[in-house]
Amino acid sequence: MWFQSKTFSIHAVVITIVFIHLSSGSFAQTGTPDPSVLLNADKGFSDFSLKNGFANAFIAYADDNVIKLANNSNPIIGKTALVARFSKIAISNHNILTWTPLKAEIAQSGDLGYTFGNYQLKVKLTADKDTIYYGNYVSIWKKQKDGSWKYVLDGGNATPAP
Repeated sequence: MWFQSKTFSIHAVVITIVFIHLSSGSFAQTGTPDPSVLLNADKGFSDFSLKNGFANAFIAYADDNVIKLANNSNPIIGKTALVARFSKIAISNHNILTWTPLKAEIAQSGDLGYTFGNYQLKVKLTADKDTIYYGNYVSIWKKQKDGSWKYVLDGGNATPAP
C-alpha cells in the first residue's frame, strides 16, 4: 500500500510539472506561425535601408549576438563589432542597397525564422553613371522579448543581372 501511494504521488508530481510547462508555453505552440510577419519585418528592413542608408539599417535591425557574413572578409560577430565595421563605411545617397524577400518560414516554436530573396546595390562610380550589382541573400531572424524581429545571421552572394 505504501509503495502504491508513493508511486501515485510521483506520477502526480510529474503530471503537474508537465501541465505547468504546457500552460506556460515552454513547449512548442499549437498552430502554424504566420510567415507574413517575417516578410513584413524584412521589407521594413529594406525600406529603412533606402531611407536611412544600409549601414544604419544593418545596425538597427541586428540582434546583439549578430553574425554578418561579408565578401572577402571574416564574419563580423556581435553588434559591437558590427557598429565598428559599419561606422567606417561612408554613408552617401549614391550607394543604395535594397532587397525583396521572396520567401519566409518561421519555426513551429515561433521564435526563429528565415527570409531569403534578391538584392540590388546601386553604386555611383562616376559622376554620370550608376553601377548596379545584383545578388541573393538569406537572413536568419530571432523574435525579441518585445515581439519584434532582429536578424541574427545574414549573408549573400553576387549574381548576374536578372
